Amino acid sequence: MKKYKLICVIIFLLILLSIVLATFIGSADIKFAQVIDIYKFKLHFSNTDLDDMGLYSIIWNIRLPRAIVAVLVGGGLALTGCIMQALTGNVMAEPYTLGIQSGAGMFAAFSIAFFSQIPILGILGTNILAFIGAMVSMIFVYIISSRDKAKSNSNLILIGISISMLCNAIIQLIIAFASDNAKIRSIVFWTMGGLGGAHWEDISLLFIVSIIGFIITYALAEELNIISMGEETAIILGVQLRKLNKILLVCVSVMVGAIVSISGSIGFVGLITPHIVRKIVGSDHKKLIPVATLTGALFLVWTDIVSRVIVAPKELPIGVITSLIGVPFFLFIIKKRSRGVK
Repeated sequence: MKKYKLICVIIFLLILLSIVLATFIGSADIKFAQVIDIYKFKLHFSNTDLDDMGLYSIIWNIRLPRAIVAVLVGGGLALTGCIMQALTGNVMAEPYTLGIQSGAGMFAAFSIAFFSQIPILGILGTNILAFIGAMVSMIFVYIISSRDKAKSNSNLILIGISISMLCNAIIQLIIAFASDNAKIRSIVFWTMGGLGGAHWEDISLLFIVSIIGFIITYALAEELNIISMGEETAIILGVQLRKLNKILLVCVSVMVGAIVSISGSIGFVGLITPHIVRKIVGSDHKKLIPVATLTGALFLVWTDIVSRVIVAPKELPIGVITSLIGVPFFLFIIKKRSRGVK
């Protein structure tokens, strides 16, 4: 228990340090001392006025909220990955492989391409449409898998991947019918994921959704532990599977909808993080959930930093980096499972 708590404290401190470091690492040449001066000014530790308001804007209005959003997005995706893997009993399950993020991307692409022709799309906005898309995709996956009386965990993954492929195909159709190149570029970059458009206004929504999702999931950690032993065992021990599934699936849909509406589609964070953390702290969800959430937050902060500096002054979509890491990891898990290795 002491080791687990120490790991949480260490990762949390690393996240705080990473947020500070993320505000001075980038294409613009900014010294660490300048960042500290801006923090002192903003937190009222210094009465000296700032000479360079452009520098203040870069650090406080662009880089800092982006780093905080990265923490919340990474933590949220890792948490949803823990939930999906527990519910399905499959370490390959996460919002990306279950088509939830693709559904959000499809609705967002439709909004971007046709909002000028359909007034209601302009009223709802891309973010709200993406949120609705995530919910609709999760409902479809759940309904289709529930109708299969002989359903298995593998079937749920296959259904999710099928929904994801369908949504991606529709996105390609939308791109083909988009009216101008600006909309096409916007759709492409949105579906690849990125935190370049993060603002302070986004943090409150993500924070509230993430905190509520974490509290609900952590409160149900014991039930998740029981489910991991198999459905029959869970039923014998009195776990109400249908009710638990509905609560957690709604929780996942709301969290992913909020995340994707702000960051676009960022895949494989929910696959990689819980799997690695499980090797360190074990499968007890009372330990796995907080450590995986913190690790996912730390992972995405540094992934975002890499996306900003690797091809500076241009920016690489963060979803591309997570996919480059996640796809080989996904194939590695499949290979282990085919050999019967846990």
